[in-house]
Amino acid sequence: MSQCQVLRLVYDSGLRVLCRRVPASPLVHLEAFFIGGAALDPPERAGRTNLMVRTLRKGTLKKTGEELENALESRGADLSFSARTEGVAVHLSCLSDDLSYCLSLLKEMLTEPAFSDDEVAKEKNRQVDSLRQDLTRPEEVSFRLFQKLAYPDQHPYRKPVSGEPETVSVLGADDCRAAHKEAIVPERGIIAIAGDVDPALLADAVHQHFASLPPGNDSIGAFEVPNAAPPLAVVREREIVPDRTQCWVTMGHPGLRRTDPLFYPANVLTTILGAGWGRLFTEIRDNQGLAYAVGAGLQAGLGPGPFFVRMGINPKDLDRAVETADRELRRIVQEPPDESEIEDAKNYIVGRLVVGTETTPGLVGLLLTCELYGLGLDYPERVRSFYDRIGRETLAEVAGSLIFPDRLVVAVAGP
Repeated sequence: MSQCQVLRLVYDSGLRVLCRRVPASPLVHLEAFFIGGAALDPPERAGRTNLMVRTLRKGTLKKTGEELENALESRGADLSFSARTEGVAVHLSCLSDDLSYCLSLLKEMLTEPAFSDDEVAKEKNRQVDSLRQDLTRPEEVSFRLFQKLAYPDQHPYRKPVSGEPETVSVLGADDCRAAHKEAIVPERGIIAIAGDVDPALLADAVHQHFASLPPGNDSIGAFEVPNAAPPLAVVREREIVPDRTQCWVTMGHPGLRRTDPLFYPANVLTTILGAGWGRLFTEIRDNQGLAYAVGAGLQAGLGPGPFFVRMGINPKDLDRAVETADRELRRIVQEPPDESEIEDAKNYIVGRLVVGTETTPGLVGLLLTCELYGLGLDYPERVRSFYDRIGRETLAEVAGSLIFPDRLVVAVAGP
């Protein structure tokens, strides 16, 4: 993906638009992201943005939800919204001939949602039912407990995107309107679009529908995620989930932002630990048979997303599995990986990025990511250079700044 192939526009409202042609692509794909998301929910109303997003397709001031569904289905278009911690995501795919019409529907849903009392109540009940089902799953309970223990009070990453049954149960149509006003703000919005269409024509289609969006309310302000540090000592808690036979463990601590220069060595270390061929999988599952699922992740975003290890374990093996994971974390901090592990990890990371851009949706997603984190539109051409410089010496220098075995949160859920 070359920078010269991408048309980038910034509207007076602050909305940023990226357009690219992809020859032979059968559909036009659009991804949009409005920065803010569930992080803006008051703690006592966690799940508010998720409920708002779930209700966007249930009717506008001009059309019922059924009319919207029929309009999309008649053109074979796929449109979806999702709430995330740091923003509201939009996906649209359709035929190029239907792009203008589908964009008009999208604009209508984003700018003129009805949020009728009946539809909000229906979606609220569905969300509460879904939450209660989630809270019977040890893997979900473990990660929620981890969020609660790893992040301080009032930190946006402490709250689950979908909320809790008690916080969602009190929500209503006015909450959806408030969440909509705070979340769908053009100045915090990015639209990336691609297909077998001239970028100028894609830009014209987007401009027709979205250039006139008014700026957001000045009182809303910029979106910022505060820092978060690992706890001062190991914190371990267990939550009982009845009628289950397996435990899930999430262990880790707050990590770093995607824009942190240490992201790249951190990504290499996490891959060495947590990939399907990585140290944790090999030692805990293959060699000792202690877990049926194990891996590591780094959710670096606009804020300090978590670094974590996750394991599904037989309860009788819980302590051994946690001890083994702890040992592997200490080992990678004290003894940098060998060059072959490092090269495997770097090739895996860059290879996944390249493969991901072989589809139009993957390209659009990467365009949005480049804009969201200020990586530059030439990032795909430069990404290898960020990893080429990483060797044993680099990892030896930075590992102790990324992984803190003596300051872990260990969240256990199960019988």
